[in-house]
Amino acid sequence: MELIILNEEQKNIYKDDILELMRISDNDFVPPISQRFSPFQTDLKPSSEANENGLLRYFTGMLKEKVLCVIEDGKLLGFVTYVEDIKYSTVITEKDRPNIYICTLIVSPAARGKGLTYRMYDHLFNERFPDRCLFTRTWSTNMAHISILEKYGFEEIYRIPNDRGEGIDTVYWGNRR
Repeated sequence: MELIILNEEQKNIYKDDILELMRISDNDFVPPISQRFSPFQTDLKPSSEANENGLLRYFTGMLKEKVLCVIEDGKLLGFVTYVEDIKYSTVITEKDRPNIYICTLIVSPAARGKGLTYRMYDHLFNERFPDRCLFTRTWSTNMAHISILEKYGFEEIYRIPNDRGEGIDTVYWGNRR
């Protein structure tokens, strides 16, 4: 098993596998990826307009980011996308630079529960960027991801109540090392 930060040529090699993993995992997200248009979208209210075009718009924007993949025997098991040194409204400010913002993280359903998210986070946070502030966002009912963030010392830094539907908040997490 290897962790690879894809260059442009490798993104072309793995883009179909990344897109397929997004399709398989679409409904694991709140709201589904197919109802979004960008990894940085701020209006996350659920919509009945889930379709392939939404998934493709999100995918196209996502491929502009850095992509760290977990690959075993040539097969994509998971990936995380991130952006370096982002300034994101009032949540992540100039004082938080240098930083890493985790945008999208997906692990293949067949590979879940095997510690791949930990391996990707460990690679980014402890090996590649040990001295950077780290940020991400998720929905308030995503307890699997939240427990991982807490183990890495992330703290809730901002919450938007009912942003993703009744009782489902958008929560920004940070680790200001």
